[in-house]
Amino acid sequence: MSQSIVPIKVRPHLIPFFYKEFKADTDAHYLKSRVKACKIVINSSLGKMIRIALEKCEHPVKPQKFYIYFSVANKVSNKATAEIYQTVNGTNSFLKVPEHVASDINDIFEDLFRYSFVTTVYTALKYAPHLKVEKVILDFMAEYDLEEHGFRVASMRSLYNREIKERTPLYRFQSKTSNRSLNFSK
Repeated sequence: MSQSIVPIKVRPHLIPFFYKEFKADTDAHYLKSRVKACKIVINSSLGKMIRIALEKCEHPVKPQKFYIYFSVANKVSNKATAEIYQTVNGTNSFLKVPEHVASDINDIFEDLFRYSFVTTVYTALKYAPHLKVEKVILDFMAEYDLEEHGFRVASMRSLYNREIKERTPLYRFQSKTSNRSLNFSK
C-alpha cells in the first residue's frame, strides 16, 4: 500500500499566529502579496522535532535547514498560505512527506499556539487581575485574526478553562493528544 506524499502546509488558522510570531529572514511584497520566509535551524527545538519526524518516516534526504514560507494577500486571511521547505546542498524545495507526518508536524504547531494562548491569558490576568478574561481573549483573537477562522470568545474561554485546570503549563506536551484548536471555535 503506497503512502501519499504531500507538502507540509500549515493549517490556515495557525498562519496569522506564526506569521506574526516567527522572525523573518526575508520579508517582501510580491504580486500583491506579502511573502515572508522564516528560517527554522535544524538544531533548534522545532527543527529537531521536524528532523526526528523525517527520520522516523525514512525521508530520503538530509536537510541543512528548514523555512516556513508565508504568502499573505494584503491581510492575513483564508487566502494566506504557509508551507515548509527545506534546504539541501544549497537548493530550496518544498518539504514533502507522508500525510501522517505533515499532520504530526501541524499538531506540534497547534500545541505551540495553544500554549501561547493559555500563557498569554494567564499572565495577563495574573499581573492585571482587574481585567476580564473575555477582554484578554478578545485581544488575543484580534491580534491573530482568529475570528476570520471561526473562533469565538465562548469556545476560547472553554479552551482556556480546560487547559488552566491542570495548573501545570507544560502538562499538555507530556500527556495530551493535539487536536485542532479550531475544534473549539463552534
